[in-house]
Amino acid sequence: MHNRYEGVTTRFLRSDERLMESDANELPFVIEAHHSKDVNFLQTFLAKYSTQILEDIAQYGAVLLRGFDVQSEHDFENTILKIQGFKGIGDAFMSEQGRVPVGHLKYVLHTNSVYKTGGTLYLGGFHSENYYSPDVPSYISFCCLKPSKLGGETGLVQMEKLYTQLDPALKAKLEKNAFFVSKWLMSEVVERYQVPAETIEQICAQFDLPIIGDDKDKFILMYKPSVFTHPITQTQALQINFFEIPSLNEEMRKHFMKDYEGKTWFWHRFVWRLPTFVLRLLELIYMSIASMYSSPKESFHILKTKYQTRKAAKKIAPLMANQTKVGSCFNEQEVKKLAQLIRQYYSSILWKKGDVLIVDNRKVAHAGMPGAGPRVIRAMIGNPLEMKYSHSASGHLYCKPRTTETIAYHLNEARNTRNMMR
Repeated sequence: MHNRYEGVTTRFLRSDERLMESDANELPFVIEAHHSKDVNFLQTFLAKYSTQILEDIAQYGAVLLRGFDVQSEHDFENTILKIQGFKGIGDAFMSEQGRVPVGHLKYVLHTNSVYKTGGTLYLGGFHSENYYSPDVPSYISFCCLKPSKLGGETGLVQMEKLYTQLDPALKAKLEKNAFFVSKWLMSEVVERYQVPAETIEQICAQFDLPIIGDDKDKFILMYKPSVFTHPITQTQALQINFFEIPSLNEEMRKHFMKDYEGKTWFWHRFVWRLPTFVLRLLELIYMSIASMYSSPKESFHILKTKYQTRKAAKKIAPLMANQTKVGSCFNEQEVKKLAQLIRQYYSSILWKKGDVLIVDNRKVAHAGMPGAGPRVIRAMIGNPLEMKYSHSASGHLYCKPRTTETIAYHLNEARNTRNMMR
């Protein structure tokens, strides 16, 4: 263990700080309070050692700041922004419902303000951040203001080690081409950002987002690479949203089931053993009720948008006939292998109040894990990646920082400029 930091203790997690053991015993790297727990000390420390900390995030995949007196979202934002070289992302293009800023803060986000994202009956959903948005961050940070009474950790997976274990033929397919990820009805984007379609088309052209269709049936498409090469470690990692592989969660639960033994986890195991279609139905019902409870108006608007999107999509069906998603690369045996590797390289980090976790989104996937009891976790994302989004793009991305602002930033600026001119 290196000792290049003064005033703190550096180590890896002990077994009592994890819910379960795995081969990912060096994820995360822990920087723990020693002489001072004061948040001002932490912020001064991060500013002083920014280069070394970013190097450790790259090497280990994540750094956990533990034992410091981080008490609020305001503390969290100010702390992360003290890292020299961290560039916050306040808004991502067409972000999901509930992914909104906390209060008047610029960069601190709810993990989701509509539904709970950890500490529930749910197990699955590992992903790289903003897979369904073109504004992809290099880093995602979490702050625990209140841990769950049971479980509820933010689980991490070492995707670079996982990727080395995949079959060479599968890796060749993943690296060859970008895969179709998302589409947005142009009228939906116009309505959200309140800028003319012509302006949106200019910004899409700037960022290589293809557009198809005509008039009211015009869509913005997005394709993405699935394999990232890290610019510091030069290692490759599989970086996708695993919802793209429909049968994976069911296989994955089989490998995690034994980690949730005893009466405490009875109802969790009971739900996980239900047929897949029942689990999906329960999830749909929960999401619908949560959305309606959060905002009936927004919920109805989302349903209306989905209807309009499906209606318009039928008219451009011939143009979308050959859109291939990344899940098509994995056969049944490869899904089973992937589920086993996720468990093997999974890191369980039990939250403590005041914890700040900084994750390298270029090499680590994450998910909110099962549990019970209220929990409050906030998030920040930063340092957008340079990426192409057309069908002709490669399936492999050498990660470079974006030199321009994000797509959402440009759209918001266009809206603000338009409002000022009125």
